[in-house]
Amino acid sequence: MRAILATMMSLLLAACASTREPRLYDALGGEAGIAKLVDALVAEYHADAKIGFLFSETDDAYFKARLREQLCLVSDGGCDYTGLSMAEAHSGMDLSEAQFNDFVDASRRAMTRAGFPIGVQNRLLARLAPMRGEVIHQ
Repeated sequence: MRAILATMMSLLLAACASTREPRLYDALGGEAGIAKLVDALVAEYHADAKIGFLFSETDDAYFKARLREQLCLVSDGGCDYTGLSMAEAHSGMDLSEAQFNDFVDASRRAMTRAGFPIGVQNRLLARLAPMRGEVIHQ
């Protein structure tokens, strides 16, 4: 009986281990995948008719570097983020909830165009969603 229970426990543990989602950083494709994602995001933000003007004076090289760091950090890639807090970065912009939602929509389009599966998109957006309060009405 003990042997049967031990075998069943081993099978259950193996099943649980094999169904675990990969770390988000890995699901995004690691450093190369995040770099691809950041390029797609920044291009989409600039091209978007509703929010593009918000990025008209952005230093894209700096923005991309900080965005890569931030996405790496929130996806458990072990990176350090060296940029401003979200509240500091958006201070004085007084972004509305509608603009924040437009930003999320643009992000989703960029991720889709870059080939990221919807599940990975949802996981990333869930990690970024808590920043909403630090972004709008600042």
